[in-house]
Amino acid sequence: MKRKTTTAQISEALTTNLLTVTRTECYHKTLRQTDNINPESFIEDLQFLCEANVFMDCVGWHYEKDFKTGQYIIEAGRSDAYSENIITIHMRVNEGVKIEDIERALKIEEE
Repeated sequence: MKRKTTTAQISEALTTNLLTVTRTECYHKTLRQTDNINPESFIEDLQFLCEANVFMDCVGWHYEKDFKTGQYIIEAGRSDAYSENIITIHMRVNEGVKIEDIERALKIEEE
């Protein structure tokens, strides 16, 4: 099941070493073309987005666990009809990290 998360929560999960980016892709909807993004470049861009406070929450992120691989898949743009790109991030769980900690870090608590 896909759940919502935020840019800040993704950044926090990376900086606290809960997750590690293994692969990042950008799918262009009109071109139907997928480009690979260097994971280090993606992390730099994500940190830059976090620094741009007013725009940080403009990106709608969703995540889910891939039970076949044990990785987490985080996406933005798939459900946004006005977005040209779909960003997909594949992340592995770091050694010694509990799934509950990852879920707590990524999940948005609904009020």
